[in-house]
Amino acid sequence: MDFNKEVLKIKDDMLRDLKTLCLIPSVMDMSTAGKNQPFGKECRKALDQMLSFGQRDGFVTDDCDGYAGHIDIGEGDEAFGILGHLDVVPANPTGWKHPQYDCTLDGEYLYGRGVADDKGPLLAAYYAAKIVNQMDFDKKYKIRVIFGCNEENGSACVDYYFKHRPYPVMGFTPDADFPVVYGEKAICRFSAKGKAENNDLISFSGGTVINIVPGEATVHVKKDLTDAFLAFINENHVQGEATTLDEKNFKYVLKGKSAHASLPEAGINSISLMAHFLNQHIDNDLVKYIDAHFYNDVHGEKLLGKKWEGAMGVLTSNLALIDYKDNVFEFSVDMRMPHELTKEILIPILKEKTKGMDLEYDYTDSLYVDPNSELIQKLHNSYVEFTGDHIHGPQAIGGGTYAKEMPNCVAFGCEFPGRDNAMHQDDEHILLDDLLVSTAIYAKALYDLLQK
Repeated sequence: MDFNKEVLKIKDDMLRDLKTLCLIPSVMDMSTAGKNQPFGKECRKALDQMLSFGQRDGFVTDDCDGYAGHIDIGEGDEAFGILGHLDVVPANPTGWKHPQYDCTLDGEYLYGRGVADDKGPLLAAYYAAKIVNQMDFDKKYKIRVIFGCNEENGSACVDYYFKHRPYPVMGFTPDADFPVVYGEKAICRFSAKGKAENNDLISFSGGTVINIVPGEATVHVKKDLTDAFLAFINENHVQGEATTLDEKNFKYVLKGKSAHASLPEAGINSISLMAHFLNQHIDNDLVKYIDAHFYNDVHGEKLLGKKWEGAMGVLTSNLALIDYKDNVFEFSVDMRMPHELTKEILIPILKEKTKGMDLEYDYTDSLYVDPNSELIQKLHNSYVEFTGDHIHGPQAIGGGTYAKEMPNCVAFGCEFPGRDNAMHQDDEHILLDDLLVSTAIYAKALYDLLQK
């Protein structure tokens, strides 16, 4: 079977389906949440649309109370699982050169929220499953394509799904990098609440969601810091805005660079940078704390007292959210940790470092699948066959994926080594050829894994 040729046959259909999905702005919106749409109406629309693709193609579909759904392709009592997600992170209203919620082909690239994370890869895997289903060979498993609606905000979708539906025997999620990912760091997301006298600081806000490096921070202060602020943003090669509201009310906006929380070094943290500026000009305990513990530190050394590094790589830390008003503050942090830093070690340190504040945290264990297992080896061999890449082997990452939600499951594509698809950023994109090659890789991998 020439999988590349088979992919070209379905290319137009897949791109049409991708455009249809991307036109749905499936950002979580709890203001429209309700029965059978726990994450809002747009996520519900995306779920209905994906289910309709399966129904159109003659497959059995299942809606799990609006949290997630699946499409069963083929027959059998046991299933091979493919887990993708239909929700997306918000798109900035400015900064895009292409429509935010669309699938626009410009030259060699597809642009739009979701083309790379994760509507495009999900459809690549779905169409790969359709190709394999048409092949005449004895299959060990049916293919169950599972799609959730809350991956970007905690994965409550598949948590609910697997409490009500059985686990597949094994599987992969097309929501990370090539080659295959055998390990994922533990994730700790924590928030600290407290009080701080304003001392010239009226308000401080920044960030949108916890798994994104905050691209913008805004403060209101009682002092005219305009000249100093303009000099500061110029020195740090960032953009910003200064506004005089009245003689005792000045507004400053600092624009950093968004990036995924697992790669904070790829962004510019607007919150910590703003705090660093403010700490030079006003006397405020919150500003002092943020500057001392987070400024120019993407590895959590200042907060934790040392740089943690292990077999999965180095710890990453992202100060993602801040809200300060009426002397009350709350900030939130996303940490990705090698398995050597256990929950039992981490949490006491956080409690000590946030003493006097109210600490809340959510901890997700690391993931590890034996790199020599059949699942890892056959997935990796398929990648090598279509890329000729013998340099990059199975890997561990800082990103957290659906793979943690299911036993014997790993992340597999579809961002290739050296690529930056601008996921969670302006003008998210993917090379059309990358999407097509990924489809062929997925098809070959499924073919190898399903053979009796």
